[in-house]
Amino acid sequence: MSRYKLFLRLEAIEALKTTRGLQRRQISTFIDGLGNSPNTTGDYTERDDTDRLIEIKVVGRFAITFRADHAAKEMKVVDIRRADRA
Repeated sequence: MSRYKLFLRLEAIEALKTTRGLQRRQISTFIDGLGNSPNTTGDYTERDDTDRLIEIKVVGRFAITFRADHAAKEMKVVDIRRADRA
């Protein structure tokens, strides 16, 4: 399987900028791994406002919301926020 392209919403990038040290490395490693493992599942799932299935994975103190677009071979990270505020 070829590597999927990764896309992060601007809000997710801004949230990532607020993390430091080990937490940032853990989040970055998880996101980078999505490109090689597009069938990654989260700890739980939800439906977005257009009824698409989205995955939510808790990494450290943060919840990362993402979804795969298999037709376009893209992984889209739509949100990164403190897990206690997710």
